[in-house]
Amino acid sequence: MSKLGSTKVTVLAMLAAGIFAVSGAIVLPLAFAQTAAPAAAQLSSTVSIQPKDTKPVKVTMNSNDFITAGITHSNSSNTGDVIVNEPGAYLIVASGQVGKTSGSTNCNVDLWLSQNGKDVSNSNTRASVMTKDDTIVLVSQAIMQLGKGDSISAMMSVSAGDQGCGLINTAPPGEPDIPAIIFSIAKIG
Repeated sequence: MSKLGSTKVTVLAMLAAGIFAVSGAIVLPLAFAQTAAPAAAQLSSTVSIQPKDTKPVKVTMNSNDFITAGITHSNSSNTGDVIVNEPGAYLIVASGQVGKTSGSTNCNVDLWLSQNGKDVSNSNTRASVMTKDDTIVLVSQAIMQLGKGDSISAMMSVSAGDQGCGLINTAPPGEPDIPAIIFSIAKIG
């Protein structure tokens, strides 16, 4: 091999090694960044929530369907509180299965979010139920900046107490449960 040919091979080898090193520096951090699961949870309730009066109540959730280390939720105590362990922007969606199991009065069911015990502005939603066994899905959602230790809750109220209206859990035979509420929270930033 001529001296010029061997120089070309050496230069090409150095160039290839440099490209590999640079691409490794770019690709490896992305790969490692994707291994940690983002703060997220999906919670639900397999118990109907039918208030006896019209005062607001915190929606309880007894099932941790999916949860990462970035979120804390107990399915046995303070089940209405979802605690954020990582600061950031979060998407929160509370979807309630509104219905009534008794009574003859038209009933409004309101569903909204609360942060650290204070109502979240512009998060309230409403559905009306006219007759027994009618159902409708009611969704409250928000994108919010949350700090470490913030508590997020879903709140609800009914316009007619003791009429069997509220968030209804249903267990159809041969199908998955229809939870009274499905609550999702995921860090987006």
